[in-house]
Amino acid sequence: MTRRNEESKLNSSAGRDRRKFEVRCHAGDAGHLEVASDSVSVRVGQRIRREGKEELWGSLLVECKEQDDGSLAVEVVVCHPDWDEPVRIASIQSNPSDEKAAQPTLRCDFEQKQL
Repeated sequence: MTRRNEESKLNSSAGRDRRKFEVRCHAGDAGHLEVASDSVSVRVGQRIRREGKEELWGSLLVECKEQDDGSLAVEVVVCHPDWDEPVRIASIQSNPSDEKAAQPTLRCDFEQKQL
């Protein structure tokens, strides 16, 4: 399936469900998940070696939620065991309720911000 076909499928399903976000997760042999929700939090962990022991470290966090002004935000956060604080590496925002917008608007902010 091409990316264009995936986008079309997302658009056609939007009329049936007015949820604010959609998640599609394919985890190899473990299976997959497709769900729509008004908020989402996804943590991705990977194996690391720290202090002589192997462990799963939550290195990436994606949080999706509606803001106070009604806009929707997707925050992408990276966590590293040597850092004091996680770092937001991207913020992607939209305002689907803005009926005055002439075109679909997706604002991307790639400025790093410590949380």
